[in-house]
Amino acid sequence: MKNTKKIKNKKIRPINSVDIDSLPLYQLCRWAALKDAVDIVGDKCEERKMSFDDIDLQPLDILKYVDIATDQLYSKMVNANESN
Repeated sequence: MKNTKKIKNKKIRPINSVDIDSLPLYQLCRWAALKDAVDIVGDKCEERKMSFDDIDLQPLDILKYVDIATDQLYSKMVNANESN
């Protein structure tokens, strides 16, 4: 039996804009790391001439990459800010 979640009829509005000034630096770094991870997967798909839907994603590997890349980017940003 499939695990399905019933969704009530709710109107979902797309987000047209995001106020990044209100986001903490760490959260901005996390989003940047996630974008980087998606770009890497997309590049691998193009390199292998595969559809994005056909690639075998490894969520834990992606999460690990995002965690490491977030910490590295955050550290660089804090160090750059302190040296100015």
